[in-house]
Amino acid sequence: MKTFILLSAIPGCGKSTWAEEYKLTHDNVFIVSSDNLRREIGGAIQNGDHEEEVWSRFKSDILKHRDEHKDVTVIADATNISNELRKFYALHSEGFDKKVLIVFKKTKEEILKGNKLRGSDRIVPDYAMEAMLEKWEDVNDEIRSMYDEVIEINKHFEAPHVLEEFHYL
Repeated sequence: MKTFILLSAIPGCGKSTWAEEYKLTHDNVFIVSSDNLRREIGGAIQNGDHEEEVWSRFKSDILKHRDEHKDVTVIADATNISNELRKFYALHSEGFDKKVLIVFKKTKEEILKGNKLRGSDRIVPDYAMEAMLEKWEDVNDEIRSMYDEVIEINKHFEAPHVLEEFHYL
């Protein structure tokens, strides 16, 4: 089975942590991370000078992993804070047997605190965090209908519990 998992959250909510822990407990999992691509292409996560190349590679790497493996889970690790982006990936992830959207929801205070606890090269400036919080969109019914499953992880997220609970992905 080919499974596509799109992660959606403000930075500091635990997307990358969840993805890495999921990968440790499941076979044939590939994580496509916008942060890792920025580091690879531009030398630093905070380097936004190569965004066109980053997003082109992000999309092509998802499909590359899908095409290279019979049974695979591809996790798309980026903020995806708008329904427009969630819709884009639902429409452009053809060839997957299952599409899952995982939304991490925390309070503003928890998000800002989580951002400050990230590695120094991953901390997002406060003004950018505030802008993303203002642009955040809750998942609407149209988006829910485009995914086989929509999982919301609330502020009480603990990776091991979530991994056991969603082992079937």
